[in-house]
Amino acid sequence: MPLIPLQHEDITLGVPLPWDITDSESKVIFERGRVLDNQPMLDQLIKLGLFRIAPEARNEAGQGKQGERMTTSMTQIQLAPGDLVQLQTLNSNQTERYQVKMIGFHAPVSLLVTAPTNAGKLAFVREGQQFLVRGFVGKDAVAYKTRVLKTNLSPFPYIHLAYPESVQSMRIRSSARVSLELITAVNRSGKQIASAKMVDLSVGGAKVLSNAVFAELDDEVELAFRINPAGLDVYLKIASKVRMVNTDEHSGKVATGVEFIDLSEQNRLYLTNMVYQNMLKDSL
Repeated sequence: MPLIPLQHEDITLGVPLPWDITDSESKVIFERGRVLDNQPMLDQLIKLGLFRIAPEARNEAGQGKQGERMTTSMTQIQLAPGDLVQLQTLNSNQTERYQVKMIGFHAPVSLLVTAPTNAGKLAFVREGQQFLVRGFVGKDAVAYKTRVLKTNLSPFPYIHLAYPESVQSMRIRSSARVSLELITAVNRSGKQIASAKMVDLSVGGAKVLSNAVFAELDDEVELAFRINPAGLDVYLKIASKVRMVNTDEHSGKVATGVEFIDLSEQNRLYLTNMVYQNMLKDSL
């Protein structure tokens, strides 16, 4: 179903929506006639990707299919200050990867990012050094090649990267999962019934390991855990339905797979940021 991406100017706070707003999978997030009044939340959701259904059956520019690679411009991908990106060294005998933050950009000259560090110390970066930059914007993985224009230590360490002529992007699957380790409390009826370790997370569900069985198939429980998306310390309590119970072949513990239910848009936003943040850190 053809979708039209929405920008800030398309949505007016305090005014009923003229159409349904969907995500990239055509799932309705806000129905027609609803009044939005939370600007910070709207800003975050637009960054992740909001759409409306096209009035006619035609492909919209920049709306890629899952797994399809596209070439676009830097101005179209909307990387924002504070976004995490990864620098990977090029033309080197040993590939090194650094996680840095976007500070800003001055098109078409340069991008400003925090200086890369290694074990808490500034990494050596020379002017002219080439990097592959990778990151996530909404549900798209983006990558582009660049070089260091200038390094600065004052008023804090940062570097200027050459503004890219083009950017490669690819739509990632909506069920993207990451491996992690999060201490998780399992609750039922407001009381904790088990302690577990979350080892797999997606926006739609999770896999947890425990010493003993705490629920049967289709039972509903609440998972409580702490995450740190984009530098925020967030404690989530998410209603879940058990979809799988078996024995983990590596640890010998009970593995329970759950599906998140009745997920609020706020929690969906936090989980999406967490998943993409870990994909950037561990997979790219």
